[in-house]
This record gives sequence, structure tokens and C-alpha cells, in this order.
Amino acid sequence: MNLYRLEMKKMRFSAYLWAISGIFASLLALGILFLFIFQMEKGESGSPEEVELFANWNGLFALTTALAFACFSVFSAVIAAKVVVSEYCGKNAVILLSYPVERTAILETKCLLVCGITTISAFISNIFVVGIMYAAAHIGGIVPQMTTEHFVLVVLSSSILMGISSSAVGIISAAFGWKKRSVIVTIVCSLIIVCVLTNFITVSPGNIMWVMLAISTGFVVIANVIYSVLANGIEKMEV
Repeated sequence: MNLYRLEMKKMRFSAYLWAISGIFASLLALGILFLFIFQMEKGESGSPEEVELFANWNGLFALTTALAFACFSVFSAVIAAKVVVSEYCGKNAVILLSYPVERTAILETKCLLVCGITTISAFISNIFVVGIMYAAAHIGGIVPQMTTEHFVLVVLSSSILMGISSSAVGIISAAFGWKKRSVIVTIVCSLIIVCVLTNFITVSPGNIMWVMLAISTGFVVIANVIYSVLANGIEKMEV
């Protein structure tokens, strides 16, 4: 527990709260915009994909989840760059590696904090964004179709899976950043992953929960493999 307290003090978590608040506000603004797009496009012709994304809650939720995944993946990479890459590749590496604690225990603590903060923040943010969108839609008389019987369950499960996926991206990016001894590489790696994979979330809005399950499972497996490589590398670092 002392390791977690020490890392939290070093992180200055209050600074990240501003980032989380900014992401939430941006996603909420885009979510409300999606509702207005639905209102403006209602009755106009469009492709089936466009209709599905904006005409029902599954599509709207898939869009907000895809954007949340992109934002929180980069957010996770930023935290990982700070607590892993900067410390193990910076001037304080000698002090860090000289602690009378197993190196893997310290690294595990750092990575668990990255994953925990990202997953919880992404989950709460997505839940509130969708909840406020739903309330705004009813207040404004905007009524997208509800095509899923257990929509609340879909939102809860998909949001937690999205948070897990985002945290895994942070760990993967940190490993590449540590390998190249560069914070910039960490951020760029997360951006590349986001650019390549975000669109897959909106491929099948009606099956968003299963899509997120597949993506999160894949990311968790890859992150665990890469974490093992990272841990072995740090274990062998010379003081």
C-alpha cells in the first residue's frame, strides 16, 4: 500500500483531474452535437451506415465510445509516459532502481495505477456523457430509436471494457516509449493505435458490447505480453 501512496504523491493526481474534466466536457459537447445532427438529418436521405449511427441509441453510443476510447487511450499513454518512461529513462532512474524493493513490484504498482486511473475515469466519463445525452434528448424532444432491450447493461459493460482497452493502450505505448527512451514515442504510439483501431468500434453498433469485448480481450493479451518484456528489460537495467 505504501508504494501506491508514494506513486500517487509523485503523480500529483490533481493535475490529471483537469485533463479528465476536459475530456468529459469535450465528449459531452460532441454527444449533444450528435443529437442535433440526428435532428437535422431526420427525414433526409443518407447511407444506411449514417442512419444507423445517428438514428438510434446504439449508434450514438458507439460514436461516443469510439471517441472516448481515442481520448482516454492518449490520456493513459500520457500518464504512462510520466510515471514509467520519464522515470526509468530520466535522471532519477538511478534512485528508482536503488530502492530496497523489487523492481518488478515498483513497475507493477506504476502500471496498475495507470490502468486503474484510466479505466475508472473512462468508465465514469462515458456513463455520465450517455446519461446526460439521454436526459437532453428527452428534454429537447429528440427521440432516437431504442433498438436494444437492455441498453443500460450495454452501456455499463461496454464502458468498462472501453476503459480497460484504453488502459492497455497506455501500457503498450509505455513499453515502446521505454524501448526508444522517448516520451514522444509513447504518445505517438498511442496515436497510431487510436487512428488504426478506433473506427472498428463503430463497425457494428448493434453489437457494441461484443465488439468492445473482443477489442479489450485482444488489447489485454497484447499488453500482458509486452508488459512481461518491459518488466524483464527493467529488471536487467544497470544502476
